[in-house]
Amino acid sequence: MKKLVLLSLTLFAFVSFAKAQISAGVNLQSSETFVTIGTDPYKQFFGEGRIGTGRNIGIELMGAYNIVQKDDMNFYAGLGLGLDNDRHNNHRNDDDIYIAIPIGLLITPFSSKNLGLVLEAAPVLATDHGDYFRAGFGFKYTFR
Repeated sequence: MKKLVLLSLTLFAFVSFAKAQISAGVNLQSSETFVTIGTDPYKQFFGEGRIGTGRNIGIELMGAYNIVQKDDMNFYAGLGLGLDNDRHNNHRNDDDIYIAIPIGLLITPFSSKNLGLVLEAAPVLATDHGDYFRAGFGFKYTFR
């Protein structure tokens, strides 16, 4: 639990020191649902903090690079470090530290480029409970 609190404080420090536009969103992944807060996803490099919701709470910090940037689509790849509280419900008291390698698309098909659709997949390399692959979609709003 101490790891989760420390990672949460790091997330909030990361967001508060970011001197960029802020984005917020929801990602519905196959492993869990994430609420996200991050920097401007339309810049070449961007970062994001994710809080996993549901039965067990987890937290993930992700940095990404936009490989392809167009008016209505960004293709990105990144690296995430996360902490998940017993994802497999083994009722163990240890937390699972993992590394994620997200690859995704941010599509902005609407006239307002503030709202976008996120499609993302990521292999996840976990320490205690085994590796897995997650994929899903979500929505992201950028405050400009």
